[in-house]
Formats: sequence, C-alpha cells, structure tokens
Amino acid sequence: MKKISIFVLLVLIGMQFVPMDVPAEVPTKADDVLKAPEEVHAILKRACFDCHSNHTDFPWYSSIAPVSWFTKMHVKEGREHMNFSIWASYDDEKKLKYLEKIPKAIKSKMPLPSYLIMHKEAKLSDDDKKLLTEWASEAAFDLE
Repeated sequence: MKKISIFVLLVLIGMQFVPMDVPAEVPTKADDVLKAPEEVHAILKRACFDCHSNHTDFPWYSSIAPVSWFTKMHVKEGREHMNFSIWASYDDEKKLKYLEKIPKAIKSKMPLPSYLIMHKEAKLSDDDKKLLTEWASEAAFDLE
C-alpha cells in the first residue's frame, strides 16, 4: 500500500510539469469589439467571456493538473467555437450564424454545468436568457 501511495504521489507531482497551452490573449478589449447594450454586455462578461473571449480569468486551481488540463481545454474549445474578442473580424454571415445559435445554446447547455460548479455567478436567470435572446434576435435582424 505504501508503494502505491508513493507512486500515485509521484504521478500527481509529475502531472504538474505537463503544460496545456491556451491561445495567448489578444490585446483587444471585448468591450470595444462587441457592440451590445450595457446590460447585455454585463451578462456576457459574467457568464460567457471566460471561455468565449481572450479575457479569461484563470482561477488559482486552473494551474494545478489535471484540473488545469480540463480548464484550459474548455477555454480553448470555447474560443474556437466563438470568440467575442475577435467579433469584429467575423464577416456578417458568421456573426449571423452565431447570433442565431446563442438562444439555443443558452437554453440547452450554456454555461456548461461543469463551469457553474465553481462559478455560481455565471448562472443565467430567466431574465438574463430573455435579454440575451432578444439582443441576439435584434442584432441578427440588423445584419440581414
């Protein structure tokens, strides 16, 4: 039992030296790129920007493996799916596609339950969902 414990401890220590890269932050502010009303922007910042922008606030535990791998993988995937920091670089067709997906995503899976475990403030109320859905619909209409 002692050998197994030492082995597990060594594996856990060794895991700390395996990095998980996340794309570097781009020196833009999502505030300057995404045109949205202040209350919509506040909701997006609270519930979405950690994974869907280049302005991620990595908590202390995100530097400890294996949690760091999980956290950084989700951030990387979130940015690949949609990144509010580069919103201005998307063409209108791509913006429209994202705006049409936002209501469905917030209704079915966003923010991810695994994210909400440690980020209770990111939970979207019914009013938040309604406001985001209305904003996305209006913004999509403006693009058409």
